[in-house]
Amino acid sequence: MRVNGCAVGSCYPLRIVPSTAYFLCPDENRPYGGVRVIYRFVDTLNTVGLKAAVVHKAAEFRCTWFENSTRVVSASSVHFEKGDLFVMPEWYRELVPRLAPGVPHIVFNQNAYETFTGLNFQVGSPPNLISSDTLGIVTVSEDNRRYLEMCFPRIRIDRIKLGIDTDLFREAASGKSKTIAFMPRKRLKELLQILHILGLRDSLKGWEFTQIEGLTEVQTAQALGKSAIFLGLNEREGFGLPSLEAMASGCIVVGFHGGVGLEYMRPGTSIPIPDGEITTFVSELESVLARWGNDETLGTMARDAAELVRREYSCDSESAQVIGVFGGALDRVRDVEPGTPSIKCDLLPS
Repeated sequence: MRVNGCAVGSCYPLRIVPSTAYFLCPDENRPYGGVRVIYRFVDTLNTVGLKAAVVHKAAEFRCTWFENSTRVVSASSVHFEKGDLFVMPEWYRELVPRLAPGVPHIVFNQNAYETFTGLNFQVGSPPNLISSDTLGIVTVSEDNRRYLEMCFPRIRIDRIKLGIDTDLFREAASGKSKTIAFMPRKRLKELLQILHILGLRDSLKGWEFTQIEGLTEVQTAQALGKSAIFLGLNEREGFGLPSLEAMASGCIVVGFHGGVGLEYMRPGTSIPIPDGEITTFVSELESVLARWGNDETLGTMARDAAELVRREYSCDSESAQVIGVFGGALDRVRDVEPGTPSIKCDLLPS
């Protein structure tokens, strides 16, 4: 059996069990990479016979900004049985130990820097973000793994390297146009400074802009495929997926690495900018704008970036790791009886 071209038998010695991994997910239908990842992980597990489902609070809720036939259930319909696993995003923070006490769970932390957001600090009273039911934490970047290992030194931390669908995110068949793509929802204050300075310096003549906002996954891929340059606006976050998708799409990525992007925004495949350095960002971008179409080193950079993504961030590798991590967790709890039969839905935020 194969998942996205991955020979499953070579990825993980499967032991099919009747238990289910329930992945709790916010009822959010705007384009967010973290939500897309949850759906993809559930699909991967179901494809190889390891039962999984996305859990939304509202009945009949399903994300529609990307194509999917993922198994989705409502929180009120979940009935935990022996061997089941509950997977909760870090977004639920102090609710994690309280939503289903006695049920083995994994915290799926896709942004370590949001772990403590909104939590008050009191000396000697740390927030309860994990419990005796916590099997481990799963994260998506080396930067976040280091952060979480410092926070939770006695908890197992697994990192899954996310994959990019390079059949979807690739250079357009018609080639590139003189277009600069960016996502205005990220670091808008810095973005506006950069664009205003370039405008004052008369450096944007002949260039057009594509704002990637409110687009479907396919529309995003199409926009990146046609764009010559992508403005990376990574911050202290989980992984900075848009910059990697742009690299796969053959864009010249100029932007803040935000720490998390250092593992893939390497010299020769992109132009990483130290966090918050506006003048450096403007100088580097201005140079690319002036040289684009006349400097073959930029073409080489775009090709090398796309090859890096194909080589190190493949869907095959992601599938293997998802099966290994969550399949292994299901195997470890196969004989565990749940301490509660259901999710405490009244605690779920709207």
